[in-house]
Amino acid sequence: MFLSRPAALRRALIAAILVLSAASARAQILGSAHDFTSAGWAQSQSCLPCHTPHNAARIEIEGFEAGRLWNHNLPALSQVYTTYEGDLSRNDALDSYSILCMGCHDGTVALDSFGGDLGNTFITGNGLVGTDLTQQHPVGVSAPWPEPETPEFNPRSTWENQTFGNSRMGRLRLMLIDGIERSVVSCATCHEPHGRGGHDYLLRIDNTDSQLCFACHAK
Repeated sequence: MFLSRPAALRRALIAAILVLSAASARAQILGSAHDFTSAGWAQSQSCLPCHTPHNAARIEIEGFEAGRLWNHNLPALSQVYTTYEGDLSRNDALDSYSILCMGCHDGTVALDSFGGDLGNTFITGNGLVGTDLTQQHPVGVSAPWPEPETPEFNPRSTWENQTFGNSRMGRLRLMLIDGIERSVVSCATCHEPHGRGGHDYLLRIDNTDSQLCFACHAK
């Protein structure tokens, strides 16, 4: 079947955008804390530990946005996290993006557990968050955005669309809490896993003078 010229042009444009996006992400991630190309278990690839073009994992997360071509093992559905709301299983404790992050950072899944294989190299040092989240900034069930908004927080419509130099804060993520879909702060609200922007700790914006904190908090 032949495509009309407009349809063919649209497909070519989409393909070009995908290639450029992948190239941009690779250019940012190389040299960042998520650059694993020098690790023997990463098969000298920067993308493979998290993404794959074929045979991607089925992500069992309520409301997960498809299209990530995920390749890394996730914490078990039964994995319990200690939150500010008590001990809760994975999907009750965390939003979908935070669950992806915890696939390495909670220490229950090996860094080299991807592509269907089970690894034995676990995260250590400052990158190890663990499963007790009560010493961390709230995310997921512990961090629903107040509705209606309150004076203690800047309006999300302001900071979600504001440019901080060459960077932006991440958007809030959707999560079911007590059967109600809520917007919550995620790991990905403050951190950009591909290192875009080049800020320390894979932050989305530079935190000089606590500007990342003040993007949300009105203090």
